[in-house]
Amino acid sequence: MKQATAMSGGRYRWVSGLLLAAWIPAFAAEVPGQATFDCLIEPSQLLEIRSPVTGLIDQVHAGRGDTVKRNTPLVSLESSVERAAAELAGVRAAMNGPLAVAESRLAHAIQTLNRRNALAQKNYSSAQERDDAEAEKNVAQAELLSARESKQVAKLELAYANAQLGLRVIHSPIDGIVTEQLMYPGEVVEVGGTTTTILKLAQIDPLRVKMILPLAYYTRVKPGMRADIVPEAPLEGRYNVAINLVDQVIDAASGTFQVRADLSNPSGNLPGGVKCKATLAL
Repeated sequence: MKQATAMSGGRYRWVSGLLLAAWIPAFAAEVPGQATFDCLIEPSQLLEIRSPVTGLIDQVHAGRGDTVKRNTPLVSLESSVERAAAELAGVRAAMNGPLAVAESRLAHAIQTLNRRNALAQKNYSSAQERDDAEAEKNVAQAELLSARESKQVAKLELAYANAQLGLRVIHSPIDGIVTEQLMYPGEVVEVGGTTTTILKLAQIDPLRVKMILPLAYYTRVKPGMRADIVPEAPLEGRYNVAINLVDQVIDAASGTFQVRADLSNPSGNLPGGVKCKATLAL
């Protein structure tokens, strides 16, 4: 019986030693003047790509997982009507015939008036004829002004038609990746409809690191402070970032506040949505 008791006591001391050995390294990792907090690495932007106009989807130029660059086309809507309207407006804007006619008419009216004045000085022309020539010149000037205004209106109509045509192609507002495709060629996208999101994009360079800290650290954390970020396994690496935002509103329910930092990720090796540990020197 005593032997059994001795064996049980030895086994207890052995198990306790293992638990203590497992606890000591975690406790020793806490360095004086430093504190480690849970954090989350996430995309700096998450966007839903929608159409500003109603139309039939002609092409979707990027799918799930594709990398896209800023200003590259993402979605093209059917645009034959808008393209034809733009071409028609372009032809009207390029027309110079009415303007040339008005300029020629004014030049002729001025010549006629000059001849009438010269003849009137020699008493070879009546005052009525001179007044008629003056009136014709004034009418020709008004027609030239109207032709120039019509030319300007045609240019504005061309710009409007091109703008309408431009709305039929949706470009990427960021450098990022496509995380989801919700609509496909042949489907109709309606402004204000139930299904309006065509693609979802995420910007992963830079990434955004969110840290949740207890209220006790609020006065000790300032923008510009450095933090070491270690992503969870199996990801590797240690990244030093600068804090750029400290929330000015405290979550009263949890007694915590949020701290943010940007993490450069030009190679795209780090994905978004990863848990991490953040170590700050406090």
